[in-house]
Amino acid sequence: MMVPAMEGSQFWAFADVEERLVEAMRLWWHVEGAGWPFASDGPWHLIGEDRTWDWDLDRRPDVRVPKLPLSRDQMRRRDEATAWLRHAPDRDRRLVVLGVTALAAGRKRVPFRALLRPMGLRTGAEGLRKRYSRAINAICQVLNAAEMRA
Repeated sequence: MMVPAMEGSQFWAFADVEERLVEAMRLWWHVEGAGWPFASDGPWHLIGEDRTWDWDLDRRPDVRVPKLPLSRDQMRRRDEATAWLRHAPDRDRRLVVLGVTALAAGRKRVPFRALLRPMGLRTGAEGLRKRYSRAINAICQVLNAAEMRA
């Protein structure tokens, strides 16, 4: 596991940023009464109604995610990674959240074909994959630029 850029001199790679976003999503799920802070960015209520997504365990009524108290370090890491979404292009934040949600729920890869409908598209899974990659890379660039200035 990579040492975060603010604690060392290594730079953020795509996999490191994606891993921290997945960790943040899981930490949001494990806080009683808390929800993902970007829930007001779009029509998230429509996503919750779509029960065909087998990987969205947090939204399924028959599956309970255990709620655990978080340490200060976990809260700091969660909030820091969540704030990184501001560095992704506005139109792709929802895509990143959906992709990270899939990974946090146990998927090995982001199911871009399954994300077409929630993104309001009929075709273009490869385009979604590219947008997702560019959004994560945009976050990497901002974090690494900050590391260069430090």
